[in-house]
Amino acid sequence: MKVDLSPDFKEKYRNLMGERADKLFDAIQQDSQEAFRLNPLKPNFKNVSYSLEQPIEYSNIGYFGEINGNSIDHLSGYVYSQEPSAMYVTEILDPQENEKILDLCAAPGSKTTYIASKMASKGLLVSNEINTKRAKVLSSNIERMGISNTVVTNNSPKDFEKKFGQFFDKILVDAPCSGEGMFRKDPESVKYWSLDYVEQCANRQQHILDSAYKLLNNGGSLVYSTCTFSPEENEQNVDWFLKKYPDMHLVDVKKYSSMEDAKPEWGNDNPELSKALRMFPDQFNGEGHFMCKMIKDGEVEEPKERQISNNLKKDDIKFVQKFAKINLTTLTENNWLHISDFLYQAASLDSRFKGLHILRNGLKLGEFKKNRFEPDIAWILALKPEMLKTVFELDDDQFEKYLHGESIILKEHPNFDNKWIGLSYQGKLFSWGRYSNFQIKNVYPKGLRR
Repeated sequence: MKVDLSPDFKEKYRNLMGERADKLFDAIQQDSQEAFRLNPLKPNFKNVSYSLEQPIEYSNIGYFGEINGNSIDHLSGYVYSQEPSAMYVTEILDPQENEKILDLCAAPGSKTTYIASKMASKGLLVSNEINTKRAKVLSSNIERMGISNTVVTNNSPKDFEKKFGQFFDKILVDAPCSGEGMFRKDPESVKYWSLDYVEQCANRQQHILDSAYKLLNNGGSLVYSTCTFSPEENEQNVDWFLKKYPDMHLVDVKKYSSMEDAKPEWGNDNPELSKALRMFPDQFNGEGHFMCKMIKDGEVEEPKERQISNNLKKDDIKFVQKFAKINLTTLTENNWLHISDFLYQAASLDSRFKGLHILRNGLKLGEFKKNRFEPDIAWILALKPEMLKTVFELDDDQFEKYLHGESIILKEHPNFDNKWIGLSYQGKLFSWGRYSNFQIKNVYPKGLRR
């Protein structure tokens, strides 16, 4: 599909880039590069049906290639489709176990799920998205990937300022932008572009960066990234930020092949800006991106946690323990949180979250119904086969039927001692099944059926 670049866009980048601009315009007319990422939170996570022969240089879990969203590898959370340039943002952030990390503009979840995969379910990741519809997509992607240490919120950055103060060790601001770097991947986005729109985006990004500064602990790191070429949204915004907050400073980020220094001449000739990086699709095998990393000076202040009540009743605990005794080999009972009729293994019980719009707090274990507990699909996607009393491996025909919403009729008595069993296909857990009278009744969520 031809990308119809506006005269204003072409004039702007010819003025900025000279003869190279035409090479950039030609690259925008080429096909975008497909890539995907593995999920090390899963057992035997490299056991996927996609070729791993084209690894991405700067990611030990990233590969060039296209995936099928209906494959078992995708449905069970073993793979995540992610544009190759965007993968490097998380590598720059360098998440570690037991840190407190905020992804401030997180939807649809490609970077936040990458961050979580590096934290090994330890520490706290807060993934925020101000747009409600996009926040729901974010939450579903976190569920699919079997992530348990994440709080998904649907708030403005300003809402966080009131609650948290200097709380987070690391913050990612993958800012909403004019999207110039993604024009060939999303040609429709060209229709929204204008010189005024670029200015609007730059202004919005400054407000987000203001909030990020107030939420970052001393000694913490802030990664700022966009998928646009615009100097106003990149070098100029970073230069503005560094001048406003002199206790923030840029650090060098490693540049792999075809990555380039950002351009000080596009940011008021601030020489520090060369520490940031750019990716242009006429040189780099991916879409256009800008990325930088900044550190906040000062001594680290350890924020004190103030816990909320978990709202658990004795009967709640009994129902879950009864379920586990029959169906599981192990049960983790820490950080349980009862909300409405649902039980979560909470990522955080900190009272700072009180009053925020929370879509998901940690791992959704299941729902309390009349005198019983029923497990949620999020739980099975986070479990390993050895944690279940029974795992039933579906064949090709059974798998297709189950995804359609059909129950599985068993020809032979399987001698299951328990009612709730894990369903697996090609060795990958993807759903619960409810066994009764030679049948595995379908409990696959209707929204996931096909």
